[in-house]
Amino acid sequence: MLDRGDEQTDKAAALKKYLKVICLYFPGPVIYVVENTTSFNRKRLVEQRIAFIVPGKQLYLPFAATDLRDHFTATNKLPAAEPKQLGAIAQQIVLRQLYQRWDEALPAQQIAKQLAVSKMTVSRAHTELAACGLANIIAIGRQKQVRFIHHGPQLWEQALPYLRSPIKKQLWIDREDYETNQYSLGIEAGETALSTLGMMITPKHKVIAVNAKDWPGLKKLMHLKELPHGFGRSGESVAVELWRYDPALLSEHRAVDRLSLYLSLDEKYDDRLDIAKDELLKGLFKRQGDKQ
Repeated sequence: MLDRGDEQTDKAAALKKYLKVICLYFPGPVIYVVENTTSFNRKRLVEQRIAFIVPGKQLYLPFAATDLRDHFTATNKLPAAEPKQLGAIAQQIVLRQLYQRWDEALPAQQIAKQLAVSKMTVSRAHTELAACGLANIIAIGRQKQVRFIHHGPQLWEQALPYLRSPIKKQLWIDREDYETNQYSLGIEAGETALSTLGMMITPKHKVIAVNAKDWPGLKKLMHLKELPHGFGRSGESVAVELWRYDPALLSEHRAVDRLSLYLSLDEKYDDRLDIAKDELLKGLFKRQGDKQ
């Protein structure tokens, strides 16, 4: 029994009556198949012991003698509350998918290895993606995989409301100190990255991005001193953006990646930047389209 219609407030009660009528003419088990269902209706279906399938998400067969969950199940049986914004790891997973950097079939353990985090952290990120409706999480045997619902520009548009600027904090250091350590201190970001891409003239102050977790150690190792805005011994200073994730993991050559750069400029209101942001997206998705 396939249902593509909108859900009622309590569909289980109506289904129970309808199934009784069907059973008068059909002796075998009847399975209710629905493309999507709310957590409320899913709970009511289980309470009424109505067999149902949500393709790619969940299977419930109360009459079955074997437990099918080891072969096909969804990790989001009872979806988590929809987050206002994705966490750093979930955001990286979305960006990597947009860059077509990996196979969706990768298990959580391999994703964790690539991102240098724990498997549990990746599992939490998967839960966030499912809660936002960006992906379905399925289990094949003992391995859990994330399957995005959309790809390319469609995924970007769907994910954008949940994505946030990677910048956690911005500070300033002396340009001379930066030049002494430039080969091991961050990568180009902000307007500096835009100038490298040919989208803007070279800014007065250089901008670099550093993983926020690495900053305390780098600061101590390189004897760096944080300065007041735009002030340094040489009359120039370098802006350091402390990022929520390692900018080098997605970087393009010596600059941060285009989508993270786009998001990092989100709170800066400038007509020049708006034009540059549009070019960042056009350039990325055009290149992907040319490859296909």
